[in-house]
Amino acid sequence: MSNTKIRTIFLVAVMALCAATCFAQATFKVITPGNVVEGRKFSLTFRLTNGEGNAPKAPELEGCTYLYGPSVSTMQSTEVVNGHMSSSTTIDYSFIYSADKSGTVNVPAVSISAGGKTLSSKAATFKILPPDANSAAGGHSQPGANNRQPAEASHHISADDLLIRISFNKTHVYEQEAVIATIKVYTTTDITQIMPKKQPVFEGFLSEELPVSFETDTEHYNGRNYYTAVLKRCLLYPQKSGRLTVNSGQYDVVVRTYETVNMGYFVTRRPVQQTVTTNSNQATLVVEALPEPRPAGFNGAVGNFSVSTELNPELLRTNEAATYSYIIKGTGNIKYLSAPEVDFPAGMDRYTPKTDIAAAVSGSDMSGTFRVDYTIVPQEPGKFTIPATPFVYFNPSEKKYVTLDTRPYDVNVAKGASTSVAGAEQRAIDNTITDIRHIHTSPEKPIVSGGMLFHSVWYWLAYAAVVALLVASILGYRRTLRLRADVGGRRLARANRVAMKRLRAARGFMQSGKSEEFYQELAKAMWGYVSDKLGIPPSQLLRDNIAARMADYGVGENDTQSVLDVLDECEQARFTPDHSAAEVSALYERAAAAIKNLEGVKKRQ
Repeated sequence: MSNTKIRTIFLVAVMALCAATCFAQATFKVITPGNVVEGRKFSLTFRLTNGEGNAPKAPELEGCTYLYGPSVSTMQSTEVVNGHMSSSTTIDYSFIYSADKSGTVNVPAVSISAGGKTLSSKAATFKILPPDANSAAGGHSQPGANNRQPAEASHHISADDLLIRISFNKTHVYEQEAVIATIKVYTTTDITQIMPKKQPVFEGFLSEELPVSFETDTEHYNGRNYYTAVLKRCLLYPQKSGRLTVNSGQYDVVVRTYETVNMGYFVTRRPVQQTVTTNSNQATLVVEALPEPRPAGFNGAVGNFSVSTELNPELLRTNEAATYSYIIKGTGNIKYLSAPEVDFPAGMDRYTPKTDIAAAVSGSDMSGTFRVDYTIVPQEPGKFTIPATPFVYFNPSEKKYVTLDTRPYDVNVAKGASTSVAGAEQRAIDNTITDIRHIHTSPEKPIVSGGMLFHSVWYWLAYAAVVALLVASILGYRRTLRLRADVGGRRLARANRVAMKRLRAARGFMQSGKSEEFYQELAKAMWGYVSDKLGIPPSQLLRDNIAARMADYGVGENDTQSVLDVLDECEQARFTPDHSAAEVSALYERAAAAIKNLEGVKKRQ
């Protein structure tokens, strides 16, 4: 290849790269420092992407002193994906400030001229936290940007240095109104591991766990500044009114401290690990009952919704299926709604409705669509009306019930190919008259017998058989009623069968090397068996309740501790997922042995 061709290809590539950069849209945004501590320096950065311009002016920040800047840093990146080249350029303008006064800092919008256009950043906020209350007295160093100081190994990790607390994003809600519970760790030292010792129990709530990012932040709490990270977030829907209390659980936390080692010619520091057990704190939520009287048609929907209906097709024929759809959209307890009762006209057969829910967390609540499809089959031609079915919900922000009307459908049902006039007339009588039966004609001639029926031996044999069958039916019915009344007996009878089924599923996951699925299925087997065997409702499955109930059944302390240890290990496995095959197999055998030991015990009389 000649030098001329090489230069031509190079120029084309450079021009394509420049064109990609020029056509990329320029953006300008602000990057806040997060929470900072009073008296510390911090950096406020403005980022210009895919553009060139003069540095912006430093904005004035209330409670802060501008020190110097901007310092400018430039970064360019190029990538080729499937033969397509793309390039981007980033210019950061960083200003250094001093945080003088605690409070919320408002960063105004800042403008820059780039490529003949004026770009503006969005306004933003961040917080300046007050200093530690004990910082002036020589207390421990405060968390802040680039300020994490290793703790001495001789320093005792107190309850104020490390705590895990739970909080609600609201203090007062209505029944079925969404509230978010957040479990957060507060620390002034390095943490290497957190193991749950006692999980929080959300009794009285419907709970849905939310994803967490485990990103660290700085927060001022009880006069001190802490590094914080969210361990767990749950979207809760309270199911009853009153004061509901939830604890944060108990955790074993491994922290890293450092001890000074004198090596003779120099002094060094080496890490030392300590295990600290946190205390459980509580958060209380005041739940108000929904206002009375509740309107007719209200079925527990709380939030803000809209409703619509569809009929497909709208031209109906007899013996041909159609779909009537009831669609609810909005935000609230949409995943827990019930299908409305639609009063379809006589002459239309209705089948079991199909429910489809598409919902996701949006902000601090659940948003989505609740759709119910009713399959209907007209059985006779004529004019019919599918009446409007109002949807009633409670709006907690407006503190009132809202009724949404739907449209009625006036439909003409045409005669289908397989419809008979006699059949239609007979169904019309069925729909209007309930005390008249139809006359069924038969082409067969009646059989005339020459003797009396009750003089026959077969008559008395049949009579005895009917009496015996009647007595057996009565006894069977009474036994069925007795078994249905004995809810605990039914649960106890199926406890071992259900547990063995789940153990087999857990064994399959263990042999396939799927540890996470194994622990989930094993935990379901153990919790479900203990609940059914001991007669403990799922909402009261706590360690103390299980131990007390097993003592009532006469179970020894070793067997009781074995069951509790297996339950604890299954719950802790999600935080420590890496286990050897031998450990997984041993846990499975211990679980099977625990269920086997409990199977023969009976409650003391």
